[in-house]
Amino acid sequence: MSENTHLVLLHSNDIHGAFTPILQDGIKKGGISLLSGFVQRTRREEANVIYAMAGDLFMGSILDSEYRGLATIRLANAAAPNVFAIGNHEIDYGLSHLLFLEKCADFPVICANLAVRELNLPLFAPWTDIVQGGVRVRFIGLLTESITGKIAQEDLISREVSVRDVFKSLARVMKALELEPKADITVLLTHIGIVEDRILAERIPPEWRIDLIIGGHSHTFMKEPEVIGGIPIVQAGSGSGQIGRFDIDFNPDTGRIEKLDWQLIPIDETNSEPDELLEFYQERYRREMDRKYEKLLAFLPCAYVHNGYHRETPLLDLFTDLYQEAFHTDVFLLSSNSIRVRELGPQVLRRDILMALPYDNEVFAITMTGSRLVEMITYMLRKESWEGVNIFILFSGTMKIAFDRTARCVRRVEIYGNVPEPERLYTVGITSYVRKNLQAFLGIAEEELPIRTLAKSDRPAIEEYLLSQGAYTLKNEGRVLLV
Repeated sequence: MSENTHLVLLHSNDIHGAFTPILQDGIKKGGISLLSGFVQRTRREEANVIYAMAGDLFMGSILDSEYRGLATIRLANAAAPNVFAIGNHEIDYGLSHLLFLEKCADFPVICANLAVRELNLPLFAPWTDIVQGGVRVRFIGLLTESITGKIAQEDLISREVSVRDVFKSLARVMKALELEPKADITVLLTHIGIVEDRILAERIPPEWRIDLIIGGHSHTFMKEPEVIGGIPIVQAGSGSGQIGRFDIDFNPDTGRIEKLDWQLIPIDETNSEPDELLEFYQERYRREMDRKYEKLLAFLPCAYVHNGYHRETPLLDLFTDLYQEAFHTDVFLLSSNSIRVRELGPQVLRRDILMALPYDNEVFAITMTGSRLVEMITYMLRKESWEGVNIFILFSGTMKIAFDRTARCVRRVEIYGNVPEPERLYTVGITSYVRKNLQAFLGIAEEELPIRTLAKSDRPAIEEYLLSQGAYTLKNEGRVLLV
């Protein structure tokens, strides 16, 4: 009889640019350098180690936004994962840009359910095999179908690329793998969320022999694996403050896992030493970022918060007003998911605006009559907008509305304190995100009304306007009156 092979499978998910450690109780915790240091230490201590990442390494830091993921890939290369599954935030800079970043990665990037329509072929490698200690471990990448809306914003890409059903994509992969060398252990490296992981595990037939699901997307912290249909499901929360660890004993004679233990291990300076290469990279980037983004733009009277995507918030109020005033429109419409921070102020630095508005949006103006403006607002605030089905869109403080929650309809619309004049022409400012979803968000066909470009990028105008003010106070909260 052969001896069992011991494997260590480490995994992270949803790091979201958490590259810098935090100081808690006098101890440095988390950060990409300590995380990489822990992986390196484990590789020195154990003979057979695999490190997997389950998506959303991107978005969440000024470094990631400034370099559009390229610096993040460089840091990840130093951390040296064996495999990386695409998450929804890897799409944030555009799918075409992600294809470029994949070429910069020193590790396999996998996803089984993004496909080129015309060729009926996967856009990325659906799976990759890693052999450690003579054991072939196969990873299959699966991405949440919720990215369909993001891809739709890239006109050419959206016509050529489809986001396929997760289970059907997995079935297609399992069929194709019948012609490949047999794997000893098969792992689904998913970014679909814990609820969808459970549903997927229930549907998987035993003959597929899926051994593990390592997931992401829902940021779930777990004390132990959740076993469904005989398949353990795990996640490692979010950020860089912890890492998941499987200790696996594989029997080469039976071709089966004989023992499997899992734990979620905190990452701090008591169990890890900094990665010197990552420390060098981060210090270089930090100096560059400080020079460019520590510039003070303005002061606010308090910190304005953005604590929900489906309602009016003080910070959403603030930004709609900033856009309206910076771009000189009668009213400005801004989607709630354009803002990616929970609060801003009292001090506003240039880096704060980059973090708050990480997407580089074009700005447009639509010209319409007062009567068409009322129709648009009525459509925009239809029933579904109040029930979390669609992204909530708010308008600048130049406009106020009264909304009847019982009847689910708009009762009154005012602009500049008066009912819009039916034949008067008004300019409505929007960003490229709303422009690409005109029919869905505003009920406007692309060719229906004249649209002109105001700016190719929104952030410079917002920064310049704040700098010119020095101090800025929100004037019109409560512009959606519920009656």
